[in-house]
Amino acid sequence: MIQDDPHPERAHLIRERNQRLVLRLIFRQGALSQSKAVQRTGLKAPTVFRIFSDLELNGLIEAVHGDDTPNVKNRKKGRRPVNYRIRADAAYVVGVDFWARSAAAVIQDFAGSLIAQRDLCFASPPSAEDAVDIIADLIRDMLGEAGIGTEKLLGIGVGAPGSVSVTTGVVHFYARIPGMTEYPLAHSLQQRFSVPVVVTNNASIVALAEHRYGQAHGVSSLFLFLVRAGVGGAFIQNGKLVSDRNRTAFEVGHLSIDPAGKACSCGNRGCLELYLNEDAVCDALSSLQPCRGIEDVERILAMGGPEVDAAIAPILEVSTHAVRDIRRILAPEAVVIVTRSAKLSERLAAAASVDYAHNDQRFGPAGARVIASEYSPTLACKAACDLVYEEYFARGGEFRNSKVG
Repeated sequence: MIQDDPHPERAHLIRERNQRLVLRLIFRQGALSQSKAVQRTGLKAPTVFRIFSDLELNGLIEAVHGDDTPNVKNRKKGRRPVNYRIRADAAYVVGVDFWARSAAAVIQDFAGSLIAQRDLCFASPPSAEDAVDIIADLIRDMLGEAGIGTEKLLGIGVGAPGSVSVTTGVVHFYARIPGMTEYPLAHSLQQRFSVPVVVTNNASIVALAEHRYGQAHGVSSLFLFLVRAGVGGAFIQNGKLVSDRNRTAFEVGHLSIDPAGKACSCGNRGCLELYLNEDAVCDALSSLQPCRGIEDVERILAMGGPEVDAAIAPILEVSTHAVRDIRRILAPEAVVIVTRSAKLSERLAAAASVDYAHNDQRFGPAGARVIASEYSPTLACKAACDLVYEEYFARGGEFRNSKVG
């Protein structure tokens, strides 16, 4: 438990740290009394009283009055404790997810409520600079319509495609957007908005979204496959994203499944994402009916029947092989397969589940499962917003004043 530090030279740092601790608790709980804060943090009552007073004076929290107080029916008789909640209009957070074909963004208030959301499709993959310009214009339009000034922005969280440095916000490599190699994404957005920018790859924010708000909520570990133009991967263990020396890991799309196969832009041959992607599925189903995009994929798969099964069988074989390998390497409690088509996700997950039931139960925890999920831009952007909240609650003023390279 965190206690007051006796050394006066550290008083300011300790005070700020304790404030962030209490503010995080209020954010997570929705409403919190001073007595509950004492119990949860181990801080002394006078310290908690001072923290609540400072937070209220600074406009970050407000008292909850009357019927707004949670659990009104369950209160005991006697003096009622005063609960405090985050002041929603104290600040705002933007969350973004983009890739070669589209971008999505949301604005949330300081309490985590959705204020605005937008998404758009690219006519063709833009250059790296054009993509950032489009995203910046999208954010400005949303802020303008909501009547929010940029001075109220706490930060911007971004799910970016490709291999990403989570400390510098640099996209190291993404072949489908020209110029998105060693591209300083966080710096570019920070120049436009003068606020902190937190970047990770989009498979990671989709994994966070599934773990916190989706069907994988509460599992101890999960591995996520995100299938769009290629295949992204992310691993969550004990509630935390696993990275490699501050760089997003699990470039599962570039695992070679055929050393003598097609050449990949990464320099390898026979990479998974050359055989498992939206275009490959469209090509496979085009033998049955015209298939021009993910909407047609959903429609044709919904028809079912032996012809559909035969057309998609090679793709199911490849995806099942990939899931099997991940199970044997990482043994997650859940594997989540996310695509932009609910029917495609269901097909991929069902094939992997059958394979596990028949061939692979020696690997992984008992009761492990494969989960199908349809990509939600809103939830992905919500998880991108979470990146900003977490950095702020961890670093406070240091985060608000942070600059990236």
